Amino acid sequence: MTTRTSASGSVRPAAVAVALVAALAAVAALPARAQEAKVFSRVELTQDARQLADAIERSHPDPYSAGGGIIAFHRRLHDLLRAIPSGGMTEEQFYRYLLPFVARLRDGHTAVLQADDGGPRPGLPLGFRIVDESLVVAAAPESGAAPSGAAGSRGRDLLGAALVAIEGVPMHELVERQNNLRGIENVYGTLALLVRGLRTERGVALLLPEWSDRSTIRVALRLASGEVRELGLASGPAPAATLASRVTMPDTRATDVAWRFLDGAGKTALLEIDDMSAYREGCEAWLAAGMSEGAEMTREAYRRFHRGEPPASMEAVLAGIPSATDAFAGLMDAMRAKGTENLIVDLRANTGGNDLMEAILIDFLFGPEVMKTYATGYQIVRYSDLYFQVYAASRLEEINRGRDLPLQTNDYDFSGERRAGADAGARLLAELKKAPTFYRRYEAGIVPYRPRAIVVLSSAFTYSAGFSMLAALSSLGATVVGTPPAQAGNCFSDSLLFRLRNTQLMCAVAFKQNVTFPDDPERGRCLIPDVRLTFEKLAALGFDPNAEVLLALETLGHPARRPGSGQGGR
Repeated sequence: MTTRTSASGSVRPAAVAVALVAALAAVAALPARAQEAKVFSRVELTQDARQLADAIERSHPDPYSAGGGIIAFHRRLHDLLRAIPSGGMTEEQFYRYLLPFVARLRDGHTAVLQADDGGPRPGLPLGFRIVDESLVVAAAPESGAAPSGAAGSRGRDLLGAALVAIEGVPMHELVERQNNLRGIENVYGTLALLVRGLRTERGVALLLPEWSDRSTIRVALRLASGEVRELGLASGPAPAATLASRVTMPDTRATDVAWRFLDGAGKTALLEIDDMSAYREGCEAWLAAGMSEGAEMTREAYRRFHRGEPPASMEAVLAGIPSATDAFAGLMDAMRAKGTENLIVDLRANTGGNDLMEAILIDFLFGPEVMKTYATGYQIVRYSDLYFQVYAASRLEEINRGRDLPLQTNDYDFSGERRAGADAGARLLAELKKAPTFYRRYEAGIVPYRPRAIVVLSSAFTYSAGFSMLAALSSLGATVVGTPPAQAGNCFSDSLLFRLRNTQLMCAVAFKQNVTFPDDPERGRCLIPDVRLTFEKLAALGFDPNAEVLLALETLGHPARRPGSGQGGR
């Protein structure tokens, strides 16, 4: 069972140190979230910073490789400790202060996290999609005029425009700043984090400390005509102009796993999997593993689909969470009845969760023998003290059972690399037993249904367990269509969650090295789709919000319908 939460160039160490100190000074000067927020002393903050660094060093598989080595890591730590203000900082200021230090690991699964404060104010009133390493406007205010009355544009005129600058800061510098706030493995991950940050006032302020007038945000956009237009947009919520899609998508209001047929004859089915953290089987596995946050994550999964608080009984909570097994079983029965030829699996919005769903889907599509023997690389696990605190049901004695070389705490487990999947089936079944909703059906016998062609859709937001499913389906012959995913195939993965003792900031540290493509380091850095959605293709498809689905249909030999000829959808 895997719990997953999402290229660095060489830089002179001295330049890195100077940049880090400057960044620390900038974020420390930012105002706190509330004037009356508690101020933590320098001693308390020093303790928390050392706790964070210690957890990274003791739990992360290799916290030094991306940042110049162990001495460079400790030099940055000492620079950080020395620069803590004598008057202390608030939790919000300290959160911002720690970001560049952790970002230097260039690992999307190691981060300082910050919980939603209950209602973050909206930021830039533009919605973006990521195409060709650019941010393309997918939603805009109905009126683009600035509050001062400066000339603007109708929101619809801005759809399809590419972002050039915000508050005079050009796109390339925005990317550089984002890299200093959260480390991640490739440029598509950076762009995905940038889009996410621009949605809130807090995120915009973090990225652009020079943003002084919070009522207006100045942007420069390159229109489809090539003209660069500068606008002053009112920050905050605004009625948005969007384009209607010619594709009717599955209904995901009551579940993150939904499907529908795209034609009356049922020859092509569309399976949408938006998330892998709120399905029953994943929650069952987290609870069975004794994961420290498992119970609360299970309750949160229940809240996603129900109003009010979860029931007291965990059994009742689980029963109220949608089952991926039930969704896949219904899809396979329907495809079998229709003689469905094509399946499109939409992972564009899937940022991860518990990747047990990957094996469940493969069993339904390819059968148990493929499910038990397919392999997409291997993982090297580090068993730290923090690992055993988070996964309380794990015991070193059990891990060492049958090993000729017993492991110790803080040791590395290279067995996956050495065996190269020799006993992967047995280990996978052991994990699947922790999800009785699926395993009962597995023992009863699942009759798989494999359509003639499988296409899987990706975007820059496809990450972690979502990427793992993408890579697995690709390895089994599926055609990948869309934009390269944020996740790197060869990376650090899976996160251990812990809190800093004084500020109570939540942190995450990776504890596995994931090697999806052991013989292909280029693909390990960035998985390029078989059929890539380019800006030109997006424009040809009328900037349809579901252009990837239309492109998949073209790939399957069904030319996309012209704009206005099909049924509308989300």
